[in-house]
Amino acid sequence: MNRRTILTGAASAIAAGVATRLSAAAGGPTASPDVLGQGAFRYRQVHGWGWLDRATTPVEDCHAITENREGQIVLLTNDKRNNIITYKKDGSFVAKREDRFPAAHALEFRQDGRGDELLWVTDHQLSVISLLTPDGREVKRLNPDALSAKYPDITKYHATNVAVMKAGDFYISDGYGSHFIHHFDPDWTYIQTFGGAGTAPENLKQPHAIWLDTRRGTEDLLVCDRANALLKWFSPKGELLRTVAVPGSQPSNIAPMADNHIAIASLNAMILILDGQDKVVSVVGGEAPVYENGALKPLVPFNATLNHPHDVYVDKGGSLYVAQWNSNRSYPLKFDRVKA
Repeated sequence: MNRRTILTGAASAIAAGVATRLSAAAGGPTASPDVLGQGAFRYRQVHGWGWLDRATTPVEDCHAITENREGQIVLLTNDKRNNIITYKKDGSFVAKREDRFPAAHALEFRQDGRGDELLWVTDHQLSVISLLTPDGREVKRLNPDALSAKYPDITKYHATNVAVMKAGDFYISDGYGSHFIHHFDPDWTYIQTFGGAGTAPENLKQPHAIWLDTRRGTEDLLVCDRANALLKWFSPKGELLRTVAVPGSQPSNIAPMADNHIAIASLNAMILILDGQDKVVSVVGGEAPVYENGALKPLVPFNATLNHPHDVYVDKGGSLYVAQWNSNRSYPLKFDRVKA
């Protein structure tokens, strides 16, 4: 699927931002005077954070970003020369590895029953889910043929993300294929499918990401229904629980924050901050959110810093780390939260 066709609202001023970051990177990370976001959730970019030598550690699209249990920031890119790049929190280089994923798209760290940290990698071109040890040994791989009974034409399946439950069940979002969510048990045996294209409330259109949401004391599945500009919560059985509209956005990935807030990476140049009641309280890279009669009015991107945020991670200090797709092969961005 060509995502460039859905980006009519994306910011066009990236070139100026890239030039600024390049000049800053030569002297190390520096704080930007530009503040993005509103209210208690305002952020300032750390210019030059994460910039590396393109000749030795290149990136193509930066698709996912998270943190390992050593407190290091881990980036996933679809450049096969180094699919996985690890940074210290200050943006300095730690390590790089992996050359198996031509369309590396999603990355999650989860502990197994023995407490070992494992990496869940999704590749949307191969349509595989790969379970790796930190040193790169592949423990398991789910190939497309595991869903051959569901897809008469397996080329219509393109996995984009995975959510892992506490008991080991996992759910795959087919965001670039047929818009389904697939459920597998801890033994990697297929259980059921829900979602799919259509006009019913439970249907989906480009379910780009799926995330385990435990903020209300239950294990719910939050799906970024990107092409519909909706956030949808499902039960583990696939029952639609609630829907929140985020008009004007292209919700692509989710990150937990403190105080039951979440951050949503929107592909059209914004990071949305939602509170525990699913209300947008800040738009990082956009105009302030406006509600009218309880309904959110269309969000409007407005910045020269973000281009196509594909994933976001929020550390314990409240800083944002943003991985961007189709952004001139740029490295990830870091934003520190501005204290009141």
